Amino acid sequence: MTEGTTEGHSLGHGRYVLQRLLGQGGMASVHLAYDTVLDRQVAVKTLHTELGREASFKERFRREAQAVARLQHTNIVSVFDSGEDVAPDGSTTPYIVMEFVEGRSLKDVLDEQVTTLGAMPNEQALKITGAVLAALEASHDQGLVHRDIKPANVMVSTKGVVKVMDFGIARALQSGVTSMTQTGMVVGTPQYLSPEQALGKSVDARSDLYSVGCMLFELLSGQLPFDGDSAFSIAYKHVQETPPAPSTLNRAVTPAIDALVERALRKDPAHRFPTAEAMREELERVLAGAQGGGNTPLQASTPLVIGEGPRSVHAAPSLTNFPPVPGPQGPPSVQQPYQPVPGPSTPPPYAAQTPPPFPQVAQTPPPFPQQGFQQPFPQATPAPFPAQAPMPYPAPAASGRNGCSTAAIVICVIAGVLLLGFIILVVVLASANS
Repeated sequence: MTEGTTEGHSLGHGRYVLQRLLGQGGMASVHLAYDTVLDRQVAVKTLHTELGREASFKERFRREAQAVARLQHTNIVSVFDSGEDVAPDGSTTPYIVMEFVEGRSLKDVLDEQVTTLGAMPNEQALKITGAVLAALEASHDQGLVHRDIKPANVMVSTKGVVKVMDFGIARALQSGVTSMTQTGMVVGTPQYLSPEQALGKSVDARSDLYSVGCMLFELLSGQLPFDGDSAFSIAYKHVQETPPAPSTLNRAVTPAIDALVERALRKDPAHRFPTAEAMREELERVLAGAQGGGNTPLQASTPLVIGEGPRSVHAAPSLTNFPPVPGPQGPPSVQQPYQPVPGPSTPPPYAAQTPPPFPQVAQTPPPFPQQGFQQPFPQATPAPFPAQAPMPYPAPAASGRNGCSTAAIVICVIAGVLLLGFIILVVVLASANS
C-alpha cells in the first residue's frame, strides 16, 4: 500500500475499509475506516511503505500496538487490533486499529483560542492537563513512557473527553525493551523535549512531566516556552535557558499556576514532580483554589495576553525579548510562585525619605514663659531670607515651628508687661497705706 492510499482500500483481509485520511506524520498515516465485522468506525494507523521495509521500524510499530493495547483508561485512545497487510508485490504494511475519537486535536483547539483570545482560559487549560496526567499515570504504572506529549497528540472529543494518543515512540522501562532505542539518539518533538532527551540520556516518567509542563505553558500563554530556527537551537534552550513565567505573557495566570509550571520545567528531573499522580494532585489543588475565587479575581477570566496580541503557537519569539525570571536559585517548593513584579512588601518610592506629618509640632515647647525663653531662642533665630540656602522638603514643618516660637515670645512679653504693671500697682498701694 502506498502513502497516497485512497478511500476504498481495505486491510485485514477486507475487514477494515479505509474512508479518508485523518492525519499524517513522518512515520505513519492515520485513516478513518469502517470495521465491517463489528459495524463501527475506527481509526487505522499504517506505517509508511518505505519504513515498513525496515525491521527496526516494524518492531517499534508492533511494540506500540502491544504496549497501548494493555492500557485501558478513559483518557487513552484504545487499541483494538493490529496486523500486517501484504501487497501483491510482497511488500508489507503494518497497521494498528484504534478507537476513533470524534472531535479535534488539542492543537486545533488551541490554535482557535489563540486566534480569538490569545491563549486558553486557566480553568480549561488546567482541566485538560489534568486529564493528560491521568492518562500518563496509567501508562507509567504499566512501565511505559510516552516521550512525545504535545497538543497534536491529544484529542478532545465532541463531548469534551480528553484522549492521549500516538505512543509511536513510547519507550518501555523494562530492560528487555530499552535496547530498541540507541544510546544518544534524540527522539521526540524539539519544542516539548526534556533536557535529558535533548542530551540523549535515559528517560523516565519525569521526562513526560517536563513535556506536560511545556504543553501547559503553551496553553496558558499561547506561546512555546522555547522555540528557535532549528531543532538544535531549541534543544540547547531546553538544556541551558530558563523560560519566563506564564504570567509575564498572560496576566490572568496566578502565582500558584506559575509555580506549578516552574516545577514541571526544572532542568534536573529530581527537582520536578516525582510522579504524574503527584503533579495531578497539585494541579487539582491549584484548580480548586482558582474555582474557589482565592485572592486573585483573574483566575477564571478571559486571558489577558501581554504584548502584541495573539501569536502563532509555533512561532514564539526568542527568549532574548523577555526579562529573566527572578527568584531564588535551586529547587523551591511548589507553592513558591514566580515574582516578575514587586510584591506588596516592597516599600513605596521615597518612603524612607518622607518625614512623618508635622514631626516638629510635638516637640514645640508649651507657651509658658519660663520654658519659652529657655529653648526657642538658640534655634529660632533664622538667617535673613535672601542669604538662606534653598530649604529641603521638610522646610514647611520648620516654618511652622518658627511661627509657634514667635507666638510664645509675644505671649511672654505681654505677660511680663502685665506682671510689671501689677508690681507697680502693689508698690503704689503700699506707699499710700504707709
